[in-house]
Amino acid sequence: MSNGPKKSARGLIERHISQQHFDLTIISPSDPLAGLIANYWLVEWDLPADTQYSQLNLPHASQHLVVDPQIQSGVFGITSGAFEYQLSGRGRVFGAKFLPGHFRRIAQHSMAKLTDQAVPISSYFDVDDNSLESRFGGEANASDFATFIEDLLIAVNPVDDPKAQLAQSAVSFIEQNLEIFTVNSVARHCDMSPRALQRLFAEYVGISPKWVIERYRMIEAVEAMNNKGAMSFTELAHALGYFDQAHFSKAFRRLVGRSPSEILAP
Repeated sequence: MSNGPKKSARGLIERHISQQHFDLTIISPSDPLAGLIANYWLVEWDLPADTQYSQLNLPHASQHLVVDPQIQSGVFGITSGAFEYQLSGRGRVFGAKFLPGHFRRIAQHSMAKLTDQAVPISSYFDVDDNSLESRFGGEANASDFATFIEDLLIAVNPVDDPKAQLAQSAVSFIEQNLEIFTVNSVARHCDMSPRALQRLFAEYVGISPKWVIERYRMIEAVEAMNNKGAMSFTELAHALGYFDQAHFSKAFRRLVGRSPSEILAP
């Protein structure tokens, strides 16, 4: 495993403000788990007394194993909306981000059942949730906790599943080709019917391909705003496949709760 301290994650809204309130470390999985885990992540913060910070982000098309002694540990399905987390005092959270489609190999049930849900980690792994939180809290170097989680995942020994790989490839195709705006285009790329693609996503990803298409367009929009690029909102809207700025702003506000101009306001 290798660490990438303070690496920024795509989808953090107002990332320049986020970096003032917490540290994010991304840890790559070891080779045996590279086909199951996208990365491990560690968030740590130490805020002044009576200070609170709310972080908003757009989750990707992945399930997460999360150890969070402050609020809730569990296996989290895809969050269909924006995700908000309240930070106060001192704390840390550890997560394992599964590759799209691949937690189905462990769960052995439709990922749609987990969407917008969180269940105890012990539902899928031979571990006590409270003991897991205690172990995490006792780690002198919290990133070392990734080694323990790796052992937990390796012990499950999930079987290979070609459909999980197909689902991952479809999500990667959407993420890497932002000019793709329709489910039919993704279905043609995967050499399957739109209906079959819908079933694959419900079972292995946990949400529709239409959602995934729009989510990665919105993540790209957030990144453009984080980087304060030279494109106008109209140019950004057209680049992401929206008819005009008004349609883009409406879709963004529906998801995030604020307009793009409010995000960029000083």
